[in-house]
Amino acid sequence: MSQRREIEARLALYGDLAGILGAMRSFALAELHRVSHHEEAQQQVVEVLGQALRDVACFQPPAVAARLDAWLLIGSVRGFCGSFNEDVVRAWQADGDPRQPVIVVGERLVATMPEDAKVFPVAGADGGIDAAAAIDRILVAFDVACRSVGQPCGLLACLRDEDGARVQRLLPLPVTAVSHALPPLVNEAPATVAAGVAEHFLFHHLLALLLRSIRVENRQRLMQMENALRHLEQGADELARQRNRLRQEEIVEEIEVIAGLRGAMH
Repeated sequence: MSQRREIEARLALYGDLAGILGAMRSFALAELHRVSHHEEAQQQVVEVLGQALRDVACFQPPAVAARLDAWLLIGSVRGFCGSFNEDVVRAWQADGDPRQPVIVVGERLVATMPEDAKVFPVAGADGGIDAAAAIDRILVAFDVACRSVGQPCGLLACLRDEDGARVQRLLPLPVTAVSHALPPLVNEAPATVAAGVAEHFLFHHLLALLLRSIRVENRQRLMQMENALRHLEQGADELARQRNRLRQEEIVEEIEVIAGLRGAMH
């Protein structure tokens, strides 16, 4: 009897865990759908700004190659997303230099960084809704990182994509001028317009990358939830079979006891 009660208690626990994981899976699925639509629209914004950046490239000051790069590692705020953060760290370690400042986005990713890294932690985004605020924090951290090394830095981003972690250069901006018969007509100083377009392009390019990272993170989380739920279901089925077998044995024992009592009475 005590063994069957223990199994029933474990079955109840499995049921509670399945309910919690089911709610978390629903949240991850909803966020995945929401951020996918947001990312698609954001990518269109980046393409339009990229065209504008090429249009005003003739007004940009000559590009100066930075002697030092800063890294931007985009990770997760929450866990239960497999090797999402670890993949980003490994990709950075493969190409990074200990002298380079590292802007680390996401509390979970910050916790996995080696102690000797020059880390500038940034609070990440829980979802697409607060992603733009995270970009503001990233840009502030980048400015602080540049001042910490006493020189302007290039910027390399490392994030988890569908096929694994990848590295992408963000600064200096890859600007190719478009040949025009006439330069674009602007209402302010051309250099001011060009600087503003470059600033907007960097912001929205970062936002597109962060949204992509959030989408992949939630897809990883959804897969983890589904695997965990499947494991719980299999475990619950096995426990249910054990419980039924024990109950059958108890019934047989009860019948034997009753039959023995009747035999003794006769």
